Amino acid sequence: MARNYKSIDVSLETHEQLSKLAESYGLTNKALVEAMLQYFKATKADPRDPKNDNPTDAIKALDRRLISFIRQQEKEQLRPIRDDLKILLSFVQDELPKTLRQSQMRTIGGALKAELQTEQFRQVYLDMIEKTKNKST
Repeated sequence: MARNYKSIDVSLETHEQLSKLAESYGLTNKALVEAMLQYFKATKADPRDPKNDNPTDAIKALDRRLISFIRQQEKEQLRPIRDDLKILLSFVQDELPKTLRQSQMRTIGGALKAELQTEQFRQVYLDMIEKTKNKST
């Protein structure tokens, strides 16, 4: 088989750096150069700009920002809603007359998404709906 290769002239210092880097990855110099070409082609990174952001670091930073955003939403939006529902449920169960309580529960229960309802609220709501169905039959 004929070998079709081209040579690349580099300084001795660059060749030493290439050899050390190739050895650290367990590759030959040829395999490392081929892998680098594929990397730059795939990532469209500019090899002349070594200070360019590392894609892994950029993904980690985005991940941290996303998690921070979710935690902030939970703190500012979801927990207050949950706490308000607990207070409302307590008030509805303890303070209102039974007929008014049932009407309020149907209205609130039908308007709120199930994932925002506490388990206790959901159970009271479902029991009430079941009782209403049984009365009408």
